[in-house]
Amino acid sequence: MILASILAVSTTMWWGQTSLVLAQTGKSKAKPKPITPGDLKKLDAKLEEVQGSFLRDTASIIKGYEDGGQYDRAKILLEVLQKLDPKNEQIKKKLEHLDDMILDSSEFDIDLDPGKGWQQVGLVVKERLVRVEVEGDYKLISTLTVGPDGVPAKDPINDMVASAPLGAVVAIIMPPTGSSTAGNNNNQKQPNAFTVGTKYEQAAARDGMLLLKVNVPQGSKCTGKLKVKVGGVTRST
Repeated sequence: MILASILAVSTTMWWGQTSLVLAQTGKSKAKPKPITPGDLKKLDAKLEEVQGSFLRDTASIIKGYEDGGQYDRAKILLEVLQKLDPKNEQIKKKLEHLDDMILDSSEFDIDLDPGKGWQQVGLVVKERLVRVEVEGDYKLISTLTVGPDGVPAKDPINDMVASAPLGAVVAIIMPPTGSSTAGNNNNQKQPNAFTVGTKYEQAAARDGMLLLKVNVPQGSKCTGKLKVKVGGVTRST
C-alpha cells in the first residue's frame, strides 16, 4: 500500500503539471520536440539508473518484511515487480516460496468428526490462498432408503454434494454473518460446495467462513476421526 500510495502521488503530480502546461498553452496536444541521439542516450542511461535503484531498494524492503514475518507485505511488493518484469522466473519462484511461508505461518490442526454435519474451521479472505490437508479414515454405515432419483443433492447445506465423491471431505465458504448473501437475497449467488479430498490448495473464491464435512447422506452413521491441517485461514474461536 505504501508503494502504491507513492506511485499514485507521483502520477497525480505529473498529471497536474502536464495539465498546467496545457492550460497555459491553450492547446490540447503538443507536438513532440525532436531529440538528438545524444540526449536520447542520456535519458536511457538515466532510466537504467532509476530502474536499478528501484530494484535494489525494493529488494531490501522485501527482505526486511520477510525477515520480520510480514510475508503479505513482501508479496505485495513482489507482485509489483512481477508486473514490471512478468517473465522473470526468479520473481515467480520467490512468490511461490512466499505463498508457502504465508500458509505455513498460519497453519493449525483440527479434528474433523465425520459423524457431524458442517463444522466451522475459520475465516478466509477472497483471493488469498487456502490450503487444507486431510489424513485418516472412518467407517460409514447407511440404511437410507433411496428412490430412482438417488440421494438428494440439491441443497449444499443439508444434502450431499453432487459434484463430490461419496465419503470425500468437502468444503463450503459461507458469507459473513449479516451480508446480503447470507440472507434470502435472490440477486446474490449462493455458495457452492467443493471437493477437498486429501489435499486442496487454491485461492478463496469469496470472503467468509470455511466449513468442512464428509460427503455422506443424511442419516448415515460415521465413526472415526480425520486429522486436518489448515493454512491461510483465521482460526474459528
